[in-house]
Amino acid sequence: MAKLCPKGKAAAKRKFDVYPSAYANMYASAVCSGKIKPGGKKKKKTTKRKTGGGLRKWVGEKWVDIGAPKKKGKFQPCGRKSTTKSKRKYPKCVPLAKAQRMSKSQKTSAVKRKRAKKQGVGGKPTFVKTFKKGKKQAWQ
Repeated sequence: MAKLCPKGKAAAKRKFDVYPSAYANMYASAVCSGKIKPGGKKKKKTTKRKTGGGLRKWVGEKWVDIGAPKKKGKFQPCGRKSTTKSKRKYPKCVPLAKAQRMSKSQKTSAVKRKRAKKQGVGGKPTFVKTFKKGKKQAWQ
């Protein structure tokens, strides 16, 4: 019976909890004969990227102004250059996907509620919910 090389023994002790054992000795002899490299490839830890909401989703959405519609169901991009120089009224911005799902009455109602509130109080825009409280939409 041949003796195991010290490199094989050390590799087997690192890899297996119980040494000596049949499996550990098989591994050590394979390392000694050169069939297996001790350690081998280490598996990379894969980190799952979060999908769903948050800032990444918000940045990817195209926001449009439902208060300034164009022809054929299209919308102007959200925002305006200047409040004093712009002829446009205060924008009511929603993601394009939501704007396309809304009915005409829902859009006008949301824009009315937005423009009824005083905007820019404390240097911040005033948030107004897109849909009235109490009416639940099945597609939201």
